[in-house]
Amino acid sequence: MTTLSDYKKNKNILYTLMGGLVAIAILLLDISMPRGVPYGILYSSIFLISLFTKNKKSIYIGAITGTLLTIIGFFMSPPGGELWQVLTNRSLTILTIWTIATLCLFQYSNFEKMRAGQDELELSIYQRTSELNKSNAELEKESASVQLHKDIAIAANETKGLKITLELCLKKICTHAGWPVGHAYLLPDQTSSWLEPAKVWYLENPSRFDTFRKISEAIPFGPGMGLPGRVLLSRKPEWIKDVTKDANFPRAQLAENIGVKAGFGFPLLIGKQVVGVMEFFSTKATEPDRDMMK
Repeated sequence: MTTLSDYKKNKNILYTLMGGLVAIAILLLDISMPRGVPYGILYSSIFLISLFTKNKKSIYIGAITGTLLTIIGFFMSPPGGELWQVLTNRSLTILTIWTIATLCLFQYSNFEKMRAGQDELELSIYQRTSELNKSNAELEKESASVQLHKDIAIAANETKGLKITLELCLKKICTHAGWPVGHAYLLPDQTSSWLEPAKVWYLENPSRFDTFRKISEAIPFGPGMGLPGRVLLSRKPEWIKDVTKDANFPRAQLAENIGVKAGFGFPLLIGKQVVGVMEFFSTKATEPDRDMMK
């Protein structure tokens, strides 16, 4: 597969070959005519061709080549014309070659400045676009978070019964996070320090997570035990990158494949009193999302 770099390299080689062929053709023409005939001026076409390569070095090479061939032509051309006329013509030819070369170098310099300005403009546009995209993404994320709070507040106010409210909250949070499993634990009374499974779930695919559901519904958690116990003890959100590699996640030890990896949970509070815990799980190991936990 030909890359852009290969294409430019091949194109420069082609221009170099063209310049070489033109130089040979002009030299043959020059040495076949009397010295007084100023065909050497045609050597300027060598570096005019090299100008297409957009390479400063090629312009210098073309001008030097034209100068050397003009001098060689003086010695190899058949005699003709007065010596002073021949020398004048050859000198003017060399002067013309370098004058045109200087103009080409000036043009090349302007091209480089234009290209640098274009690159700077493109970089500025790219950076500005990236900033706008980032701002839009953050705004969308913040808007989604605000809408989530609003939806949960409406669900809590409009529904009857704790179970229905928890189910709606689990569904909305899982949908917002893009996680397939949500579950709730509750304290049976104010004097208890053990969380019991509320048997309230959101399962994107119930059959896929059936083993995990059965294990979870069979295990209560005390302070510090597993993910729910950590939340109960700390009274703040907790995150586990991979529950299958976490020493304090008892459910992972009860089945060969529980179907979940990353998990996070947060407390349900009445004032400063923890009355329950919601936990959520993904099928992939994931680094903590501070915005989500906040």
